Amino acid sequence: MIDLSKRRRDILRLLSHRGYVAIEEFAAKFDVTPQTLRRDLHELAERGLLRRHHGGASAISSTANSDYVMRHNENADEKARIGKAVAEMIPGGSSVFMTPGTTVEAAARALADQRVENLHVVTNSTVAAGILDSCPDVTIQLTGGTWMANNRAMGGTGAVKTVDRFRCDFAILSIGAIDPSGNLLEYREEEVLVARAMLLNSRHPVLLADHTKFSRVATFVLGNLNECASIVTDRIPSGIFARMIEDAGCRLVVAS
Repeated sequence: MIDLSKRRRDILRLLSHRGYVAIEEFAAKFDVTPQTLRRDLHELAERGLLRRHHGGASAISSTANSDYVMRHNENADEKARIGKAVAEMIPGGSSVFMTPGTTVEAAARALADQRVENLHVVTNSTVAAGILDSCPDVTIQLTGGTWMANNRAMGGTGAVKTVDRFRCDFAILSIGAIDPSGNLLEYREEEVLVARAMLLNSRHPVLLADHTKFSRVATFVLGNLNECASIVTDRIPSGIFARMIEDAGCRLVVAS
């Protein structure tokens, strides 16, 4: 049995919910110095209980996202701001792909609140479709496909065939993680297949990524940031990620 202090158990518990946490956030939460946190993270990494990164740490799993219900509570205010910023980018009369994901669902709520007129939405997210169902001027096309309970969505080749029938003005894309090379990463291959098709079949792909998505780990590559026209996040990225976005030629939108 592994003997850990309460703080170190709490560190692992937080990572299991969030996936990635920066050292500064850990230090503020536990009211200790960054040096103390670095020692904690180093020893937990030595035991194989987490992954160290420059500036933070991530959960050991790269194949599973946190539970859907938990993700709704993670950074809810930040996701709401991102959703509002995205909704303001979508003019009436647009056609829009929407992937699953709690941040995309926040964008769907913002679009519903704004009552954008004459919107045509193609989505594999039953949650996003349900949110937009209250809007009389929104036409909703569900992709069909294989049920994915983890995201309340449809996936697989059946969903891809539906997406390939459309060319939309925008794609509102969620993501599991983004690495310093600009790779857009996800946890499940059946999600990647559909999101990739939406990315390729849209004129203006918009990536939604709150600050926790930078340097998380996931297994499947969806694409690269240089394929996106815009990225919407809740904080100005620092260091390598700011340079990555600039090099990708991707418009940065920081939700306020």
